[in-house]
Amino acid sequence: MNELSKRIITALILASGAVYWMFYTQGMLFNFLTLAIGFVAVIELFAMVRLPVAVLYIVTLAIPSIFWVWSEATIPVLFPLLVPIVFWMMIYVITMRLTSTAEAFSRFAYAQWMTVLLMLFCYSLITVHRVEGGVLFLAGAFLGVWASDIGAYFVGRKMGKSKLCPAISPGKSIEGFLGGLILGTSIAAVFWIQTLAMSMMMAISLALLLVMISVAGDLGESALKRAVGVKDSGKILPGHGGILDRMDALLPSVPVVAMLWLLLQ
Repeated sequence: MNELSKRIITALILASGAVYWMFYTQGMLFNFLTLAIGFVAVIELFAMVRLPVAVLYIVTLAIPSIFWVWSEATIPVLFPLLVPIVFWMMIYVITMRLTSTAEAFSRFAYAQWMTVLLMLFCYSLITVHRVEGGVLFLAGAFLGVWASDIGAYFVGRKMGKSKLCPAISPGKSIEGFLGGLILGTSIAAVFWIQTLAMSMMMAISLALLLVMISVAGDLGESALKRAVGVKDSGKILPGHGGILDRMDALLPSVPVVAMLWLLLQ
C-alpha cells in the first residue's frame, strides 16, 4: 500500500472518530475524551523530546487537568495552566541540577510550550462545545483546517515551485499555501454561514484567520521536530505519523478563533 492510500484510509477513520466525538458525545464523556486525546499527545511529545522522569510531568499535568472533566465551568483556566508551568520548572531543576545543558533546557522549553498549547486547545474545546452552536462552530473549524491541509498537499504536489519556509519545512510551497488558504477558508466560511447563519463578512474573516494561524501551527511543530531530530512525532497513525502531526495546525488556530467567536456572540 502506497503512502497516499495509507493517508486516505487513516484520514477516513479519523474523520469518522471525530464525527462521533464532536456530535455524539456531550458533557463528562466529551470532556474525558478530549483530555484523553490531549494526554496521548503529551505522552507522544515527551517521547519525542526525550524528557527525563516523564511520569512526574504527566502526574503534575493530570492533577489540575482532571478538574475540567467535572468542573470545567467553575475551575479558572489559570489554575490548570499555572500548576504544570510552576511544578515542571521545579522538577526540571531537581532532576537536571547536575547534568543540565543548553540543549536539555531547550527540549524542556519546547515540551512546556507545546503542552500549554495542548491545554489551551482542550480547554477551548470543552468551553465552546457546551455553548449553543458551539459544536457546529468547532466542526466548521476542524473542517477548515483539514481542508486547508488537503488543499495545500495536492496543490503543492501539482504546482509547488516556490518554497514557503525551506529552513523549517522544505516540502511546503507558497502555491500549496495559497491553495490550502482558498480551500480551507471557503469550506469553513460556507459551513458556518449555512449552519450558524453567520454573516458572510464574519465567517470569511474568522475562516481566513483560522487557516493562517493553522499554517503557523504546522510550521511551529515542524520546527520542533527539526530541533529534536525526528521526522514524525510518532507512528500511531499510518501515513500521518503521530497524534501531534494531525493536531499541530489545530492547536493554536482553534482556541484563538473559537474564543474570538465567543466574544463576538
